[in-house]
Amino acid sequence: MASPDDSLDRLLRALADPTRRRLWTLILREPGLSTAQLVAQTRGMSRWGVMKHLAQLRGAGLIQTMPAGRERRHYPEPAALLPLRTWLDATD
Repeated sequence: MASPDDSLDRLLRALADPTRRRLWTLILREPGLSTAQLVAQTRGMSRWGVMKHLAQLRGAGLIQTMPAGRERRHYPEPAALLPLRTWLDATD
């Protein structure tokens, strides 16, 4: 079973990368974006590169991916920030 520290570590590792933060922000602004749309919006990244970053976000619980025909749609999970908020509140 994962400890709260494990969740916080995964979350911080996922958000440490500026590309992942940019992808997560795009998904927050436009829930349901497909991988192809994310590739188009991040210009200069391959579909494979975007998919690797999405896997990290998914592993940290920051996004949820749902199949939609041949596409995969990505939705934010803002509640995933709870371990970070809890940790920040405890350090005050």
